[in-house]
Amino acid sequence: MNFTTLKILFLTICFYSSFLSTSHAGDRITGKEIKTQAKAFFAQKQLSLDLLVSDKRTFFACSEPLEFKPRQEHDWTTLLVSCSLEGWSTLVRSTQVAEGPVDSNKVSVSHPLWAVVLKKNVSMGEVVSEQHVKLEKSPQRRIHGSYNEFKDVIGRKAKTNLAIGTILKARHLERVFSVNKEDTVLVIAGNNSIMITTSAIALENGQIGDMIPVRNTNSDKVFKVIITGKKKVAPITNM
Repeated sequence: MNFTTLKILFLTICFYSSFLSTSHAGDRITGKEIKTQAKAFFAQKQLSLDLLVSDKRTFFACSEPLEFKPRQEHDWTTLLVSCSLEGWSTLVRSTQVAEGPVDSNKVSVSHPLWAVVLKKNVSMGEVVSEQHVKLEKSPQRRIHGSYNEFKDVIGRKAKTNLAIGTILKARHLERVFSVNKEDTVLVIAGNNSIMITTSAIALENGQIGDMIPVRNTNSDKVFKVIITGKKKVAPITNM
């Protein structure tokens, strides 16, 4: 490797370190911020609910108050969270946090809804796959806090032995993180013209879409990234 090549490599590393040190999360809002807005909304509706979303998960920014509504009328187990001005929306599940009616509109507890149910036994520590699950209708009183989409359970580990016919709920499963604390991750930044990669050490666990801090293995600088894949992350910059 000649001197010119070494010089270019050194300048590239310096540029990248500078780029990472100035990046910030001003163009995102976190799951924690969304839950804060949802709490005020639930209080107005007299709903004893809380959103099931990671505090660290990030979403596009919204310059106006978020809008919340049930995905299906009178069914508050899954909410559509949207930002009209910026034109984005996402579905987020909820869970009941206190005794009492879930819906101020007097939803019938016998109304059947869809839930993800095991069609095979699952052993403790086993990862749930498409082969293990199916959708079934059950009374609402049985499925509150359950999952109604396969994507919410596939890839998670069973906390204990689970029998066929079990309606899957959060207490049954644990997340399998895309990045674990102390993992060496690949940091990828760039655009259509240039792509820069380096390595860093994860300082927290996280799943795809979560924002976590990492430490650059070359400069020891700590900065925040978004998890994009298995042990892959991207630095946060202005959009």
